Amino acid sequence: MNDAPVIVISSSVSGVGKTTLTLNLAAALWSDGYQVKIFAPHNETVRNFINQRQILREQSHTNLPMPELMQNFSIETDNSGKTVILADIPTTENVGYRDVFAKAHTLISVAADVNDLQWELTDSYMNLIWETKKSVAARGIKYLNWIAVLNMASELQNPELSELAAAAKRFGFRVAEPLHTRDAFRYIENGYCAADMAEFRKLFKMSMSDVYARREILTLTDFLWQNNHK
Repeated sequence: MNDAPVIVISSSVSGVGKTTLTLNLAAALWSDGYQVKIFAPHNETVRNFINQRQILREQSHTNLPMPELMQNFSIETDNSGKTVILADIPTTENVGYRDVFAKAHTLISVAADVNDLQWELTDSYMNLIWETKKSVAARGIKYLNWIAVLNMASELQNPELSELAAAAKRFGFRVAEPLHTRDAFRYIENGYCAADMAEFRKLFKMSMSDVYARREILTLTDFLWQNNHK
């Protein structure tokens, strides 16, 4: 029997859009045929999203996929390979959820810009990453699938790209394509996401910005399952 993969979304600083990323990532996973369970303690944004999505589902008479909100974190057994658990951990409570980090299949560290990746200045976060790597190794997995995502990013300049590459080499994470500031990522307030829109064209009129947002989040989803360690 196989455990469903656990994707932990975290950050060393608050206000970088972790929950926005979590919900948009959930919709992108739905579009790939996955069932999604979300563990998001004390997170009213996630609860509001689910409530609004249920209203939208009833009003539109469509079968919009719904996430299952986990009240308590637990590892799920899944032989189909089509269930994913997203754990959106409150930044101020990272250390309190060591047990969740320890079960990670993938760890996404969200940052608003390159400066947020100066983790050596945040001992508690770096210690947590180190503990997570040891827990992954104890489970017989050679490498933690650790990914850094720049959220709400502008166009990166050459010095920033060089700094990002240096940080990736120093800390041992992979760098995903950045997500830009787009209105489509904030549609979660209304109960839907960028990745939903193409499947429900009768409900949503897509702008070019929406198309780009959908492409960005689907690209990130594909990147999750890749691992460059040989």
